[in-house]
Amino acid sequence: MMFGLITRSELDKILDERDREQKRALEEMAFESARWFDKLRSLYAQWVKRDAKSLAAQGDGTEEEREATTSPTSPPGRPSFPNSRRGF
Repeated sequence: MMFGLITRSELDKILDERDREQKRALEEMAFESARWFDKLRSLYAQWVKRDAKSLAAQGDGTEEEREATTSPTSPPGRPSFPNSRRGF
């Protein structure tokens, strides 16, 4: 059976090839997303570990040392940038 210039068997062959390419692209995308997920999960774990270590290090000092290191103008846990408005 002719449909234009492409026979039914040629059309089926083209559609099968396209389906294979789409499946391969989907598998490749799933692999890449899993790789990125693992990367971000490990970075998050490192961040949590580093944060826990810094909190533990802050808790080891005496009260006087902690008061000397924290600025009275900024609330605890927030960084202070005294020169951030330089030039304004």
